[in-house]
Amino acid sequence: MNPIQIVSSAASLGGVALANKILTATWRKVTGNEPPQNNPEDDERWRDILIWAAISGMTGTLIKVFVARAAAKAQAKNKARGGQKEI
Repeated sequence: MNPIQIVSSAASLGGVALANKILTATWRKVTGNEPPQNNPEDDERWRDILIWAAISGMTGTLIKVFVARAAAKAQAKNKARGGQKEI
């Protein structure tokens, strides 16, 4: 694994963790409730569960795609300059 892949993996994990904290705080502020958990309680509505799953899943995926694209650009730039070769 080259340094660009390591940094991009760390950036992806960090970005998703930060986004989850922001989404959780926003959910609490907007709804007044905690976001749905992995094991939903009986009083949680399906609407809330589906909305939370869509928003959090889409946000996480967008962050991962953004980081992967940035890493690919950095890798291409590194190769063009004659940097470290991919193993």
